[in-house]
Amino acid sequence: MAGKHSLISLDEICGEFPMILIDTCALTSFLECESANSVKLKKRIIYKREGENSFLLFRKSLNKSGFFITSSVFDELYSQEITSIKDVLGKYDSLKISKKEKEYFREICSLEKEKRRLLKQIKKRKGIVNLVDYEKREYYGLFNKYLKLQKRYSLSNTDYDLLITGAVFSAERGRTALLSNDFSIFHSYKCLLSGERISASKYAFFSRPKREFFLRA
Repeated sequence: MAGKHSLISLDEICGEFPMILIDTCALTSFLECESANSVKLKKRIIYKREGENSFLLFRKSLNKSGFFITSSVFDELYSQEITSIKDVLGKYDSLKISKKEKEYFREICSLEKEKRRLLKQIKKRKGIVNLVDYEKREYYGLFNKYLKLQKRYSLSNTDYDLLITGAVFSAERGRTALLSNDFSIFHSYKCLLSGERISASKYAFFSRPKREFFLRA
């Protein structure tokens, strides 16, 4: 087992945790990957290429563990789809689109294709969270008990749902890893573990600082 502050690969996480929940931000990028909103188109192109590689990384590992995303995360990813070059560039028909802008659009189309492949594979493997009745009872018990955390750390409904689902998974389905780069979720996670006396070895949190490596919180 890797140390708490050691970088760990996705394969190593799969070997240690039978259940893995993925947040949108950890699925699409890593902490050291910048330039998503750069004014320089070249940097945004690089960012999109990294996004495509990220989807591919997870797609290659899907059969190695129980990968799950919540329905809210699925909807977030699905709703991000871009269909036209004008949607991407915000150009009018009368404006000339440069070669670099066309390259940027091609990268987005390539990323969208890889994302759709991943989502289709997750759906086919029944990787969208669907709690059974007794899990739902536990979910809503924890959901109501820790609502103060959602307000304290300004968690979105999607983030709070992910946090509580991970706790239910760890109690009912086995050792669970939550992959996220959201520090608000992390702080809420620490409070939840303390309040419920859940071991971090049973419900672990990993950030994704580098392209292919994760860090246990």
